[in-house]
Amino acid sequence: KQVEEEKPKPVEGEKPEPIEEEKQKPAEQEQPKPVEQEKPKPVEEEKPEPIEEEK
Repeated sequence: KQVEEEKPKPVEGEKPEPIEEEKQKPAEQEQPKPVEQEKPKPVEEEKPEPIEEEK
């Protein structure tokens, strides 16, 4: 009786909370942001300008 009341209590209240807040937040804010601002910017400003001044 003393072993069944000291195990199923601290294990169910200390796991389902920190696991759901550490996987859904940092995973969606660290990928779709730095990938869209490091490619479509320097490629469109370094080509259409020097080509119109040489012709």
